[in-house]
Amino acid sequence: MRRPALLLLLLIVPALLHAEELRPEATAQKKFVSGGTIRLHLESGGYTISPSDSDNIVVTYHANSESRLRQVKVEFQLGTSNADVFVTNTPNNKFEATIEVPRHSNLWVRLTAGELDVEAVEGDKNLELRAGAIQVEIPHPEEYGHRDASVTMGGLEASAFDVSKGGMFRSFDQQGPGKYRLHAHVLTGDIDLRGSN
Repeated sequence: MRRPALLLLLLIVPALLHAEELRPEATAQKKFVSGGTIRLHLESGGYTISPSDSDNIVVTYHANSESRLRQVKVEFQLGTSNADVFVTNTPNNKFEATIEVPRHSNLWVRLTAGELDVEAVEGDKNLELRAGAIQVEIPHPEEYGHRDASVTMGGLEASAFDVSKGGMFRSFDQQGPGKYRLHAHVLTGDIDLRGSN
């Protein structure tokens, strides 16, 4: 009696896991010059910004269903040395996107709510988020000149710059030897500026 039920369970569980892996996906991309400024206007979700060796901005995004995926809008406005990327009408939950940018790019990001994970993109960074978390990978802190970060309510960890603060109205402002500028602000949530260690 138990054997058929066990066999059925062994068939159903992998199928469910596989279905989770196969969430609907879409991609939008535009060619863009390396070394320019990219302004990202993002509605709620989880975003990863990754460096790429190609001269393209590529947005790959996932939603829970094909119908919700079709409602998401990704728009590009390109100038000679700057680009605006708008990701709007995102689902209320479980929306994720990876945005690949040229490795040498200045980033300006505004996210309404969610998580922003910035990998080792080389250039200025101006990042603000109303509610959620910002994580930035900083393998070479010495490349930054002016750097500041603030959290109105939440935690501020900046191992790259030897700073650790929690609570309300936390901030730091430093001047380093490098040429890049870094600004990060979260109204409610956390900031983590990670060093290479």
